[in-house]
This record gives sequence, structure tokens and C-alpha cells, in this order.
Amino acid sequence: MFALLVLSVLALGVLAFPVSAHGDGDNDHMGMPITPFPGMPGGDHMTDYMMDDEAIWINSDVITVMAVKEMPVFHFWYNNDINGSMARFMMAYTMITEFNDTNDDGAFQYNELLYAAPLGAYEWTIQTGEILNDNGDVTEIWLKYTKSGIHVDDEGEEHEMHGMDMMAPIYCNSSDDIDRFENVTLQFWAHIYTNDYVGNITASDGTNALYTIEGGSELKVDIEIGNFPFTNNNTRVAIQTMLRENMAMNHMLQQTHMYRTHERTRNVTGISQMDWTSNYGNESRFEDIMESHMQEIEFVDTTTGNEQGYYRWMNKAIINHVGGETEMVNVTASYNPTGMGLSVFLAYPNFNNGSLVHDPSIGLVEGAGPIVNMSGSFVILTSVAVIAIIGIAAVVIKRR
Repeated sequence: MFALLVLSVLALGVLAFPVSAHGDGDNDHMGMPITPFPGMPGGDHMTDYMMDDEAIWINSDVITVMAVKEMPVFHFWYNNDINGSMARFMMAYTMITEFNDTNDDGAFQYNELLYAAPLGAYEWTIQTGEILNDNGDVTEIWLKYTKSGIHVDDEGEEHEMHGMDMMAPIYCNSSDDIDRFENVTLQFWAHIYTNDYVGNITASDGTNALYTIEGGSELKVDIEIGNFPFTNNNTRVAIQTMLRENMAMNHMLQQTHMYRTHERTRNVTGISQMDWTSNYGNESRFEDIMESHMQEIEFVDTTTGNEQGYYRWMNKAIINHVGGETEMVNVTASYNPTGMGLSVFLAYPNFNNGSLVHDPSIGLVEGAGPIVNMSGSFVILTSVAVIAIIGIAAVVIKRR
């Protein structure tokens, strides 16, 4: 009985998480000073953004997104779960490749690789802004990563690469590949809307595809690629995304989430530490969500099995051809657990001397966040534990 009492008390310690408001002005955020930007919107989801020396922060009443300045990396968590103590996720764009689709499935596999360059080998500039409606309310906050030349370290050496802790050695090809992609134009333009946003991509032949972005809880990222040095007219390009689902700041809770794929014949679950021995990755099997043009990988709570976060992408992209014609093309995804995260490749057809735009996104399921309100939920949890302790004590007294 004494052991049960001790365990009950310890359980309270595990359930109690410190909660504090996001800082502004002179306060710190994760130990770093922040400076708030002006302009709080008047939409359904209040949204704001701020910047420090290392990152840009976007906050709504649902989601907090931290965008790392040195390369396209996004951490995101529920806004009431300060710093992602209980549930924190990551999406990083880590590599650009050219490949020869030898098995004609549209997807990237490692044995098809021709050239690959880590995106951390290049310089990145980041810009931010907001869109106002006629009433002066903020309807959208955006930030944009733009690739420039090869990154040079403080000692003047080229090819120093940021983000290497997110990349297994297999991802790093020769320095010649880095030079090869130096002049590729590449942008990751992220948008978060205060209200639900319905978009429509349309090609010159009239084909179109609709999508909906959840206001205040989803960050849409427009990937724009141009000036790509295709070896010939048959090769293709792929962008690698590294996903991590178990980034909780409370180390006791880092293993409480898994990823779950949505595929045509099965759903695969796993964690970042999984490492498939095959270098070839999975074939394309992703299934569209509810007959839409969207496909996704979920981040699920291992206890409840419920989805909390996701990485989502359209199965269509737009090619802007030289001369102004636009064409809608298929996007084909493949993935491979690497032991350092889930590696997802979004593969695109050859667009010759034109450019390509594609729209993946990250987000959280509104209403599915962890309960961290100390004034409410903790009191309830404490009361339940106290009742249990009193009950145990009563049994002990009765037996005596």
C-alpha cells in the first residue's frame, strides 16, 4: 500500500507541466530575447509573428510555428503547450536531387539517384510580411525562404552545411553536386491564414484542383523551383523533406508520438528512430484524402491513436513553361525511415527551362491538443489522485 501511495504521488509529478504565456517585449522565448511585430488580426484565429536572432515565430490561438533562419526548417506545436513540452513536431527541407526514373513509377528511389545536394550547403534569406483586408485586419501572415549561393563559413571555406544533425551520411553526395545546383532558384513560401482558405490551381487547358487550408492551424508552403540543370528531357527532380514526430521538450514524453502513412493498400506506423536497411525506400502508394487532391502523413498520439499533427501535400503541381503556358502534373511521393527521421521525397516531372510550383503544408488538428491548463486540468488530475490515495488509505484502515 505504501508503494501505491508513492506511485500515486509520482504520477502527479509526471502529469504536472509548467505553463507560461508567450513572451513579448523584454521576455524570453526558449532562453532567447524576442521582439514582437505589430498588427494583431481580427479573424477567427488571432495570429501574430515575431523574430529573434535565430528564428521567426508565428503564433495563432491554435499553433506556434518556429522557422529556423539558417535553412528551411519548421518546428510546430500547440500554442497552449508552451515550447512543445508534450507534443512538438518538425518538418525540414533538406535536399534537392535529380534522378532517372528507371522503374517508371514516378517516385524517387535511392538507386535512381543521379545528383544530390544538401540544402544546408547554400545561403538562405528569409523575409516576412502580412496581408490586410479592406478593414485593416490581418488575413494572412507569410514568410519566405529564398536560396542564394553556396554557404561560406566564417573562415571562408565553402560547402559548410547547416542541419547535418538531420541528415544521414547517405544524403551527402559530392561537392560537385553542390556546385551543380548553385544556380537553381528555390523558394519555400509559407502562409498561415486567420480563416479557412480555399485555393484553386488552374492550368492553361482548364484543368484545375481545389484545396482548403485550415485557418489558424495549418501552414501552407509553396515550393517554387526554377533554372534546374536537367541532364536530359527524361530525368526528374525531387525535394527531400525530413519529418520528426517526437520532438517534445519534455524528454519523458518524446516517445509518445508516431507517424502514420495513408497508403492505398496499408497504413504504416513508426518513429523517427526506425531505420530501414533498404536504400530504395517505399514505392508510391499514398491514397488521396476523402477523394480530394491531398495526401498526408499523420503524427499520432501513441496512447489514444488520435491524429494531432500532419504533413500534407497536393498530388498535383503546376509547371510554368517558357512562353507562358501552364501545365498541371502529378506529384509522386516516396519515403524511407532513416533512423534520424522519416525521409519523404516529393518527386516532380521534368520542366525543362520552365519552373514548377507545388503546395505541401504542415498543421495541427484543432481541438486535439494536450490538456495543459494548470488552473483547470491539473486541479482535476490532482483531485482524482487524492481521491485514489484516500481510497487506498481507507482500505488500509479497514483491514487493520
